[in-house]
Amino acid sequence: MPPITFGATWTFAGTFRRYGHDLPLWHCHEPPQAYSDAYKASRGSLVNAGYSWTGLGHQFSHLVACWWDTGLPYDADALKAEVDRVVTEAAAWRDEQGRREAEGIAAEVAEVATTAALIRRHLEDMLRDRPWAFGRHLAFARDLVAKEDWTRHGVRAADRYLSNARGNVERANERLGRVPPANWFARADDAQVRVAALEACRFLSARDEDWAAVRNSSGWSQATTWRGHVVSERESLDQGEAAHALGILHGHRKQIPYRLAHTLFYRGIKCPKQYPAPEDAVALLL
Repeated sequence: MPPITFGATWTFAGTFRRYGHDLPLWHCHEPPQAYSDAYKASRGSLVNAGYSWTGLGHQFSHLVACWWDTGLPYDADALKAEVDRVVTEAAAWRDEQGRREAEGIAAEVAEVATTAALIRRHLEDMLRDRPWAFGRHLAFARDLVAKEDWTRHGVRAADRYLSNARGNVERANERLGRVPPANWFARADDAQVRVAALEACRFLSARDEDWAAVRNSSGWSQATTWRGHVVSERESLDQGEAAHALGILHGHRKQIPYRLAHTLFYRGIKCPKQYPAPEDAVALLL
């Protein structure tokens, strides 16, 4: 057995050729921090006693801590005293570093507390009211809000998530304010169509529980989720907004109830079938 175990488990790996001799080899597959500390600070003494790292005798892709039973003489007591000293010093250094880091973090948290409180409140409001606006950053924003204290990094991240979400809402509103698609504008002149378009958008938004994060044919797609949710927030739709809504609802027509689909796409269209398939009705409409 190795003369110093470092409080870890060592296993006999077999006999291997080293420096022209067949030597017993022992492995420590999960070396503790003490081993790494001692090897870093007193490498020469440990190597002279047979300690090292090896790729022999195991199937791992990385090196493991090892001890070669070389049979060469060394002062075991002196080695243990040296190892105890360097391991104690390394542990004390880490403790001091941890204390300084904790003090630095506490000071930073206090420094940004006022700003953090304001951004946190706005971020919480956006997450509650418009989670769909965060897109793929939703989980990160939620994790950040769940943290009790923010450093400068947390404040910057929160501000970035919030700005991106607001930008997504603004872009959706901007697209809805563009010239509406001509092929839907005339149909959107019908008040019943406008009411049905708003109801259909709200129906899809209610089903959009993953906010287009998963391709599951439920709710909006990644291309329509922001506009769909923004339309759903309207109290009513004008002709242009309804035309935009028809454009994005067209791709999701198979998800919405037939009574809404009929009003939006089929009503008033002459078709040999009493209940035309969406493809037939849209083809006739366009």
